[in-house]
Amino acid sequence: MSDDYILSTLNSDEVHVTEHEMGHGFGLPDFYEENDHPPGGFPTPTIMWAGNSSKITEWDTWMLRYTWSQIKKDASRFPTR
Repeated sequence: MSDDYILSTLNSDEVHVTEHEMGHGFGLPDFYEENDHPPGGFPTPTIMWAGNSSKITEWDTWMLRYTWSQIKKDASRFPTR
């Protein structure tokens, strides 16, 4: 996604593509194919499954918190000296 596209959406009501791409910046994966979906499916729509939601959902925020908690557990990423 180009920076021109991102900047062009700043004053738009249609920012879900930018929000989806920002999710990748936080380490969230795409969920395009059935085999990419979590076991049991999704409890609600998710912006990380293109076309599934036009806004960030409660599930997306849960996924971000979960991903960050898993990254924090990796002591090699954040050594304490």
